[in-house]
Amino acid sequence: MPTTLLSVALVAYIVGIFLAGLGTFYRVGLARKAASTVFVLAWVAHAAAVTARGVETGHLPLSNVAEYWSGFGLTVMTLHLVLWFGWRMHAAGIVLPPIAAAAASMGLTLLATSGSTQASRTGGWFLFHTTVSTLGMATLVVALAMSLLYLFLDRALKERRTLRMLDRLPPLDQCDHIGFQALAIGFTLLTVGIGTGVIVNSSLHDRLFVPGVKQTLPVLAWIVFAGVLGARLRLGFRGRKSAYLTIVGVVLGLAAAVGMTTL
Repeated sequence: MPTTLLSVALVAYIVGIFLAGLGTFYRVGLARKAASTVFVLAWVAHAAAVTARGVETGHLPLSNVAEYWSGFGLTVMTLHLVLWFGWRMHAAGIVLPPIAAAAASMGLTLLATSGSTQASRTGGWFLFHTTVSTLGMATLVVALAMSLLYLFLDRALKERRTLRMLDRLPPLDQCDHIGFQALAIGFTLLTVGIGTGVIVNSSLHDRLFVPGVKQTLPVLAWIVFAGVLGARLRLGFRGRKSAYLTIVGVVLGLAAAVGMTTL
């Protein structure tokens, strides 16, 4: 049942992304409205898949890699819908849903191939760690989306390009503001996630730090985010440099997630 629902969600994601692209790049109003409906349907199917997985296993569905990716994709899509309906940030539809769809696809593949046999960990600290880390990474992906939109719009304006889609993009200040809020919240959650990850490692391996991709890259991302936030708060550091560094940090975090073999 979870794989079937996740497959339905993935199809809806693809349709919604296509419609959002038409609405943004070609200013097709009907396509943009249809995209909002399809994205909601995708979210419902995805949420149902995660819920069904939880019922099936009897625990919070964030205990292995397959469940992580599915939960991560659902969280990204949830934040996208908040931006879409709450902030009217329709242009985010060309960035966030593709990431949610990629995460759903990875989760579906892993569930279909090893979902019933993949090792799961259900300890309290571990589930708290994965939950906080999932929320943090998804929030940081919002910062990534805002940074990409900021850079695209900034370059278009500087080159005085008269793109038909410019009036569909949010103002630079709004991109920067939402991106900064997402970065601050995501950084806080990432800090908690790294801290609880240390506790999990100490219980599993009898030491605080175990060298590896999923331990080292999040720390490097944390350092980048700390530098960006510190520079913004103390030096008024913002704009393109902030956007570039935010992208670097999020890519490091995503690379750590992709490099995971077990959770």
